[in-house]
Amino acid sequence: MIKSWPNSSRISAGALEGCLLAWLLIGAGSPTAVLHAGNGDVLAVSTVLQGKDLSDIAFDSAGTPAGGSFWVLGKNTGKIYHLSLDLNTILGEIPNPHGVGNFPTVILSWGIAYRSLTKTLFVLAQDGPDWKVREVKTDGTEVAAGAFKVTPPDGAGNAALRGLSYDNIAREFWYLDANNDKLVRTGTDGVATRVCSLPLDDPPEITLRGEGLCFELHETSPGNFEQRVYVAYGDIFRDNPSRIVQISDACVESGVEIPLSKINFSSSLQGFQTFRAGQQRRVAVVTSEGKIAQVEQVLPGTVPPSMLQCSLTLTNKVSLTWENHGHGAEGAYGGQIAVLRNGSPISTLAGSAKAFVDETPPEGTSSYSLRASDTAQGALSSESFPCRSTVGPGGIVRWAPFPGAQPFDVARNPSTGAIYVTDNIGPAGSGKIYELSPTLEPVGEVPSPWSRPGAIAFLPAIAISGQNLTDILAVGRTDGMLVRLMAESGAEKTTLVFESGPNGCTSISAITYIPAKQEFAYLCQSSSPHKIVFLDATGRYRRECVPKGPLQVLPETDLGVTYDPLQDTFLSTFQDGIIRELYNSASCNPSGFEISLESLGEGYQRPGFFGGIQIADNTLLVCCKASRAVVQVLIFPAGPTFRRGDFDRNNDVNLTDVVACANYLFRSGPSTNCLDAADVNDDGEIDVSDPVYLLFYLFLEGTPPPAPFPDAGSDPTFRDNIGCE
Repeated sequence: MIKSWPNSSRISAGALEGCLLAWLLIGAGSPTAVLHAGNGDVLAVSTVLQGKDLSDIAFDSAGTPAGGSFWVLGKNTGKIYHLSLDLNTILGEIPNPHGVGNFPTVILSWGIAYRSLTKTLFVLAQDGPDWKVREVKTDGTEVAAGAFKVTPPDGAGNAALRGLSYDNIAREFWYLDANNDKLVRTGTDGVATRVCSLPLDDPPEITLRGEGLCFELHETSPGNFEQRVYVAYGDIFRDNPSRIVQISDACVESGVEIPLSKINFSSSLQGFQTFRAGQQRRVAVVTSEGKIAQVEQVLPGTVPPSMLQCSLTLTNKVSLTWENHGHGAEGAYGGQIAVLRNGSPISTLAGSAKAFVDETPPEGTSSYSLRASDTAQGALSSESFPCRSTVGPGGIVRWAPFPGAQPFDVARNPSTGAIYVTDNIGPAGSGKIYELSPTLEPVGEVPSPWSRPGAIAFLPAIAISGQNLTDILAVGRTDGMLVRLMAESGAEKTTLVFESGPNGCTSISAITYIPAKQEFAYLCQSSSPHKIVFLDATGRYRRECVPKGPLQVLPETDLGVTYDPLQDTFLSTFQDGIIRELYNSASCNPSGFEISLESLGEGYQRPGFFGGIQIADNTLLVCCKASRAVVQVLIFPAGPTFRRGDFDRNNDVNLTDVVACANYLFRSGPSTNCLDAADVNDDGEIDVSDPVYLLFYLFLEGTPPPAPFPDAGSDPTFRDNIGCE
């Protein structure tokens, strides 16, 4: 069906042609074209520099009679390219004043800024351990007096400086330190005069997926300007930045955002530059493959809430938090805030609200967003930048950046909740084992017995060499089969040599422990396919297995395995990004239960994307190597507390529960609202054995029901697929 457009007679042929071009560039299978570009829409894509490794872009407002031009920086080409306002014509090129260096000392250029007062360009480059800025005229002549060395506030050795922009008010430069998530303003002496932590980065919890920034004077009203810094912004679950965020020069996030989700390039996004095309606001975004996208920017009349964060609770509910940008105290809106799930309103809140819990989210992945009105009965704003949450197995409960270089394997003390994560990437000899709290906050470090610790497991108890050891960490090295047993304090107890078995193994990617058998299991990283090898308490070989599916075809296991004492099974990562449960048997084949880790990142199906894993009650701890983070995902929701055997839920276990359960099973009697309580023997089924078990306990000194009993509590065997209302 063709719909008429209001006032269609006023749309020019040129406008229709532009709209058609935008539709062709944006098109993602949409059956209809949008005649007016929205915030974040891709308006055009330039390929004139395709194949060049680009890193940043600057706007010259007086570069051509047409009203401006662009200067685009090659990262390692030794060139600066001059492009027309529409980015489709190469007007010329000049030498990069830094050059490209001589192999093996390659100079990489990361930022370019245009200074209108002097009509010169400044280029930021990494020259060995040093970060330098050089000035060059638009004819290619270097201005020697404009050169200076940059001193990053967190030290040059840990810095990754990206982007460069000139602050016309302070007459200083801005750059981004992508390694430390800092925006920095610096004078021409290279010393920082202002340092801003990015939003939500105090305490640190963001890993950037962007490399650009720019400065502009933002016109709030005719003749009145504010200083604004724009920065590419993302999180650990994306390969590229998700949006561009506006921040004041005082380091306050304004709520103005530009989505980047409609840019669909195969290479990483690098620098960007905001600019005006007539009355329209635009952003030019460059990529490392040489494509440049023009993106629409629409400033909202009412700024919607921003920095929306989604997380899953242990009981399978979705918790939202955000920042407000109304005109009231602490950003409160004068009207209301609407919460949307998958584009449809689900709740209306007061304008001061900053949090919400979706008590009844649907299974699977949903998108949440917010709209707000700043006056009573006023129109709602546009939607905020959304967040996504997966409800059910694999949903993200919490995550935290790893304090070291890269997480390798993880272990947990189930009694205290203390978490231990090894780092095998740090400098040789650093030997880092990091301790985290149950909520993934850094606690400290444990001395490592190896310079590059790898696999790690927690042992509640082990009898070895005439000693009965308790609360022990087993720590392997990444280049051999030696495993050191040590106390949580770091005190070393003994060293084991893990046998490799008949097929050989030279390196271990993960260790787990079976307390009831005092048996180790490790994942052999050097075999193909990876195999699980079982050893006794002294490290001697017992058996091994390679998981196979019903049709004998499974992706290869990846780098993680953990033993689940509640189910007497294993969970292991596979190279298709799936966690599969494996039987604790000679074949260790899958049980059929599995969890997708799709919510943990765009590259979740890449081999080596994840490291070690560890059961933590009804959740799983995952070393996300690619994202340098430790993530906690849900296995099964935690249910309400109950007392096993209390069929009628009167807080007492007696003969009436036996009778009620028997009536339910054999006489169509009333059911219970807690089948977990009726499962007296905790075998996962409600049958005649349950009232009989309880009868024997009550009158014939039989075995007490399993936990939770005699006190009420949560179900430790939550994966039996029965629960409580």
